[in-house]
Amino acid sequence: MTKKQFIKRINIIQNFHSEQDTLGVLIDKLIDGRGVVGFGDYIVQEIIDIIKEDMKIEDDDDLLDWWLYEPVDKIIYEGKNYEIKINVKTAEQLYDYIIKNYNKPNK
Repeated sequence: MTKKQFIKRINIIQNFHSEQDTLGVLIDKLIDGRGVVGFGDYIVQEIIDIIKEDMKIEDDDDLLDWWLYEPVDKIIYEGKNYEIKINVKTAEQLYDYIIKNYNKPNK
């Protein structure tokens, strides 16, 4: 998968969730309660699975889920004492990290 394809797919997922949030707010106003908008989540999961497969990320590796959904600084700590900080704040940086660490011939 090229960097351009990866970034496009990540942006599609992010935009989809943003639209879901917007729709959830509208539904909340209409029904005066908390509406849950969850349609299409299976499609997003399928896109994530395709990215993982194409980029040789193990099924049980939660890197993409962490990056997409956890509200934390997007920094990966490595090294014996976690002294190495790798900035993956952008999709481009995440792609570079994956290419460097996951697309190895022995994986």
